[in-house]
Amino acid sequence: MMTELIDPRTFLLVANLLGMFCALVLWVQARSFPDDIEGLNDWAMAVVLIGSASGLASMRGLFPDGLAIVAASGALLLGQFLLIIGLQRYSGQQPKWRPTLDVIGAVVILIVWLTYGSHNYQGRIFIMALAHIGLFSAGAVLAWRAKPTGFGSRFLCAFFVLGVAIAVWRITTLSIAVDQTDDIFDRNLIQQVYLGMFSLGVLGLSVGFILLTNERLRSELEFMATRDPMTGAFNRRAFFSQAAVEWSRSMRARRPLAIIASDIDFFKKVNDKYGHHVGDLVIKDFPVRASQMLRLPDILARFGGEEFVILLPDTGMAEARNVAERIRREIETHRNKALPAYTVSLGLSVAQGDAGQAADMEALIAEADAALYRAKQRGRNRVEV
Repeated sequence: MMTELIDPRTFLLVANLLGMFCALVLWVQARSFPDDIEGLNDWAMAVVLIGSASGLASMRGLFPDGLAIVAASGALLLGQFLLIIGLQRYSGQQPKWRPTLDVIGAVVILIVWLTYGSHNYQGRIFIMALAHIGLFSAGAVLAWRAKPTGFGSRFLCAFFVLGVAIAVWRITTLSIAVDQTDDIFDRNLIQQVYLGMFSLGVLGLSVGFILLTNERLRSELEFMATRDPMTGAFNRRAFFSQAAVEWSRSMRARRPLAIIASDIDFFKKVNDKYGHHVGDLVIKDFPVRASQMLRLPDILARFGGEEFVILLPDTGMAEARNVAERIRREIETHRNKALPAYTVSLGLSVAQGDAGQAADMEALIAEADAALYRAKQRGRNRVEV
């Protein structure tokens, strides 16, 4: 005796309504999110198609099989494919429509034959389950690789994997329901679970994608709040936030902490001679090349104009001077041939909590600024302490 969890027609109609609701949420998000977070419109259209497929399937016996079976199957597959397209756009990839659309077309033609030619119910289930396995496997891979790597991407990947598992389970249990050749609604428990995943499962997939896009938005907002928009280096606010942590750690452990203040030499002349556009390119060039001389824990920030400050944790005077000299030589000798030649002056200061040294981070930066001023007074393109 077969177990019926819920009337299949009601089940599919609810899935249709949930799909439309998810699509509305995704379309609202698409309008409010930055343009660089793509894929939301594709995902919204995908859940509309999947929801429509559920609605058409719920009308089996009321609508012709051409709509309730063939059109519903095509809409379901196309909707699931648009989930993949949405993830590709989200990841910055060029959508790949072919040959998947050709395969979906071939599957729909086969569904027509299995519906009107051989009347093979199990054949339809087998072909659709295979298509689900292929599409959801691709979705799982894309979701796993999606950035940022966090709960959203893992949640989305888990739902895709669950879809693959249920489709595999449905194939392996086809022989159990041999008598269900072409019933209007297969009320077998396994079929109900299968329909549940690919109808109501759109809710879980939509939630996963919304989580993923919100994590990306939060990451971008955090980046914008902490980074200089021109160079991508930390801004003053972010610098002092991290510097406060390093200062406390340094003073507590009595470990050295160094500051390098740097300034591009004769920057006004670069602007006057080559224009502000080239001057901006020079400003962008410096942090890129200076960062190559730094370690992962070091912090480089733009303080304004052509002035940059570098924080070096656990770095004494001799090591800090070597770092400053490497930066100076890098800028002087390995110039970017697309830009005019330029040099930098650097001043540095070190604190370790000893008497007579800087009392706080602002004082340490002031000492480095004073050293930078001496470097400029003594000819520029040099390091002073």
